[in-house]
Amino acid sequence: MANFPSLKLIDVCKVSPPPTAAAPSSLPLTFFDLIWLRFHPIQRLFFYEFSSNEISFHDVIVPKLKSTLSLTLRHYFPLAGNLVWPSQSDIPVVEFVEGDGVSMTVAEFDGDFYHLSGNGFREVLEFHPLVPELPVSHDRAAVIAIQVTKFQNKGFSIGITNHHAIIDGRSSTSFIKSWAQICMEESSIPTPKEMPLYDRSVINDPKDLAKLYAKVWQDLEGPNNKSLNLKIPETKHGLIRSTLEFTHQNIQKLKEWILNEKIKNENFDSSSCRISSFAIATAYLCICTAKLEGLKEGKLWFGFAADGRTRLKPQVPLNYFGNCLVGAVVCLERFELLSENGIILACDEISKAIRNLDDGALNGCENWGSQMSQLTTNYSKVQVISLSGSPRFGVYNADFGFGKPKKVEIVSAESPYVFSLTDSRNSDVVMEIGVVKERDEIEAFVDIFNQGFEFI
Repeated sequence: MANFPSLKLIDVCKVSPPPTAAAPSSLPLTFFDLIWLRFHPIQRLFFYEFSSNEISFHDVIVPKLKSTLSLTLRHYFPLAGNLVWPSQSDIPVVEFVEGDGVSMTVAEFDGDFYHLSGNGFREVLEFHPLVPELPVSHDRAAVIAIQVTKFQNKGFSIGITNHHAIIDGRSSTSFIKSWAQICMEESSIPTPKEMPLYDRSVINDPKDLAKLYAKVWQDLEGPNNKSLNLKIPETKHGLIRSTLEFTHQNIQKLKEWILNEKIKNENFDSSSCRISSFAIATAYLCICTAKLEGLKEGKLWFGFAADGRTRLKPQVPLNYFGNCLVGAVVCLERFELLSENGIILACDEISKAIRNLDDGALNGCENWGSQMSQLTTNYSKVQVISLSGSPRFGVYNADFGFGKPKKVEIVSAESPYVFSLTDSRNSDVVMEIGVVKERDEIEAFVDIFNQGFEFI
């Protein structure tokens, strides 16, 4: 096992919203939240380079981050609370009481800032010291935890671990951007469109899915088991992380090739000309995966989540706080993926799945709770390619007054079957793709990814 750099803990404190903050005392979970009740936490890591050595990390940066986190929690009070499951309640709730707060760890790390914030090969275990653990027990779970870590005069990182049953990627990113904005200008207040909306009545649940999903979790190790302990996947040693980039040129090249091939087809349908960058990029990742795994029989499964706010009827406001994710699964024949027109097939199937979400976002929703409980029972059995994050979140805009992030990583996406997607600080890049594989596989995958553009 490799010898990793060491972490030195400087401080662990609790940051609370100002006592004047007016906040409801509890927030019930919806069925969209309950899907993720015992799913592993989501961990994001933001790397910031010091613009000069004159800014003191301990005397300026840390106090600034703490004070503005408190101010931000005025608007995001549930993040300072805890998830509990009262004995008299059918579903868990986020409970906030005076004095609650977010755990913030301050640390120093003797690792290589530029190595970890680069795109090259890095062991997944190297990132673990930089993200905090979420305080969770049988009957209580924190919502988020934060860690600020200084590297030797090169920069610092902000690691954020959040409970997926409370917030999805959109809500999480909104909080981070609000904190960054307030850190840059303390008097700033989120606009009405940015201010988190806590009104649970915007989520219609005529089928009582919340109680149905809650019952599934209670029966998992039940009966009537109201445990809030999270199901944490085992980290396999030796896994390597790398970042690949889809440039505008890559996407355009693929799109033109696909359209030219479609036009050659006698049954060409002009409506299929509209292909999203998401469909092209993920279809390409499916092709690369099929090539890496070689000529094996059967199907390749690809699943992805999408924001349900704009897809539900009536629509849910974009500033709704909580989870509002819907999902789709695409089944692809491996031998067809490896054919000359494999990317066209994959692109068509993914595009069709996206359109189906627009028409029937909640199709099959009665089974979502039981499907997720089975997944968390043994993550390693799941061999469906899936995604974490989205380039639409704009995480590289999270400037706390120290410049935009040098790099953003989704640390919790460390399965060989999970690709993480973010935007990029590079304007030539449409999206960054985080890939995790064993060492011999990651080298081969990167080669397949890069060489595929050369033959188009």
